[in-house]
Amino acid sequence: MARPPIDEEREHRITYDIIVDCYDKYEVSMGWYSYLLDHLNFPLKAQRATASSSHKASNQKLPKAEVVRIIGMSETDGFETDIFVDIEYDDASQTDVVAIPLSQLQIVKGDDESMQAFEDWQYWIDQGNELAEPDEDEEY
Repeated sequence: MARPPIDEEREHRITYDIIVDCYDKYEVSMGWYSYLLDHLNFPLKAQRATASSSHKASNQKLPKAEVVRIIGMSETDGFETDIFVDIEYDDASQTDVVAIPLSQLQIVKGDDESMQAFEDWQYWIDQGNELAEPDEDEEY
């Protein structure tokens, strides 16, 4: 998939609000986690990201449910490689909650602030950026 055109307003927000003063990929991960924690207003409705998305594949399997509810940021230690969110979905006669990489989801319903934050994240990833691998210690 081709990279989206440069969005100057979004680039400014990412550079000066989200990853400002970040000197390595771990700090970039922390910047994104903090930004999304502050700007995603839960619950949100989401579905699987489209197959044409440039997001990295993950070993985590999404539930078969068409639409899921994102209920919060996951407290998993894996946020250095992706941002994880907790989703709630109905499976037969029960409701389950699992942590899923945000890059596997597309928000379909949320307030303006949440949509902008998610679109900032998606834009940054679609521009070819990624969070640190667990053993990376390179400067950003």
